[in-house]
Amino acid sequence: MNFDEVIKALKEFEGSEEYNNFISGLINDERVNAYLDTDNGKKLMQPRLDRYSNKSLESWKANNLQGLVDAKVKELYPDADPKDIEIQKLKQELAEQKASALRQTLTNKALTVANEKGLPADLVGYFIGADEDSTMENLSNFEKIYTGAISAKVDEKLKGASHVPPIDDNEPIDGVTAAFQALNPGLKISE
Repeated sequence: MNFDEVIKALKEFEGSEEYNNFISGLINDERVNAYLDTDNGKKLMQPRLDRYSNKSLESWKANNLQGLVDAKVKELYPDADPKDIEIQKLKQELAEQKASALRQTLTNKALTVANEKGLPADLVGYFIGADEDSTMENLSNFEKIYTGAISAKVDEKLKGASHVPPIDDNEPIDGVTAAFQALNPGLKISE
């Protein structure tokens, strides 16, 4: 009897108590768990697990999240009435405006110093610090680095392309000798 014949014989008994006992013996908890631990079993179960997890997370959010948010807000702002909240917002806006004005003042001061020292004004924004002292220190450090780099490039250029004057064997002569030579071009004067 080959495998196809066995399958046909099993189909004839399908639905009988003996058939059900045989199939339940093939599929038991231990074999199913062993299959689910394999890569194929994990691939089969993961979408279902994700769906159940997402459903439970959404249910938890709907039932609990707003309460947690309200509790945290109450913890951060205990017994805050709308006036206190509005005052807090105004204080925050005022602090932001002061910070902006200070940055603008520091930028103007830094631009003035950069122009006096001959530094590129486009880069001044990168050196603005928290206060005037740190801004001036940043500009001073930049000036040292910038002038050092320029000096190094100038020195490199001068060393690489220095001008060598042509060698002239003629010694300088006075006006009378020059006039005499002009009238007598073939004559060589020696000292």
